[in-house]
Amino acid sequence: MQTPEEYEVSQRIGLLIKGLKHKRGMSREDICRHLGIGMRTLDNYLNGVSSFKLGTLMKFADLCRVKLADILDDTEALSRLYPDNMKDKGSILTLILGSAFGVIIFESILFILLLVLFFYSYKDKNSQLLTLCFAVPYFLAVVAIYMLRIAIFPVVESYFIENIFAFSIQFSLSLLLLFLLKHRIEIAIILTRGKSASVFEKNYAEGPLYFLAIVLAFVDFLALMENFLRNLDRMGINEETAKVFWEVTFFYDYFAYLKSVPMLLCVAVLYIGYIARNQVSRSAEHVE
Repeated sequence: MQTPEEYEVSQRIGLLIKGLKHKRGMSREDICRHLGIGMRTLDNYLNGVSSFKLGTLMKFADLCRVKLADILDDTEALSRLYPDNMKDKGSILTLILGSAFGVIIFESILFILLLVLFFYSYKDKNSQLLTLCFAVPYFLAVVAIYMLRIAIFPVVESYFIENIFAFSIQFSLSLLLLFLLKHRIEIAIILTRGKSASVFEKNYAEGPLYFLAIVLAFVDFLALMENFLRNLDRMGINEETAKVFWEVTFFYDYFAYLKSVPMLLCVAVLYIGYIARNQVSRSAEHVE
């Protein structure tokens, strides 16, 4: 059994676990895996049946990016992790993007929308192939998130390494999207074997789409760099120097939201671009 002081710490850790789930999308299974304990052991700790081991507390403090003393003494450093202090609490995006499973659903929905638009615009090869430039990276993103979840994260013990994998893959896919947009015409010629003249026509949606693709790549790059900055102590930098940056979590905390808006806008702009080209084509037919 736990002492009253130990039980108070356990209740505090229970709140922090809820905060990690809400803020970072971490399930109890994820947390147990990081701590190296089973679900039943965690429940026994939280219910006061047995006391937290020192090593487990240190791992949990490391997971929260705080010191062990912060958890024991309930310092101000914990306030940003408590669920009651989440600014975005109750938002629809939090419900959708608050977990890896939710992100997979969101990315899958976007891919399905792109797929529908791809077949819907079959008469306009220009818009269809522009949509394909986005459908390919979006599909690969869904596969990447799924593979990270089931194949890589379970065998990687450090969330620092997990983030390197996740952000690097996202950044690579954003660069792939920029490459496809830049060489859209060359790719279109190869796919259509030069039989469609419409692929050479100007698409007014291309400019805004290129800008949104740059924004996506910029967010991925900053999230990756922030991950290194936040974990300087893991790269050999003195802890006293590195701890100044432990609280730098803006892109980590809001990564899903910062990505979701431009991704939705990409789908919307693609649709608007197709409608605009369709209307121009009909107007030209009426004039003739």
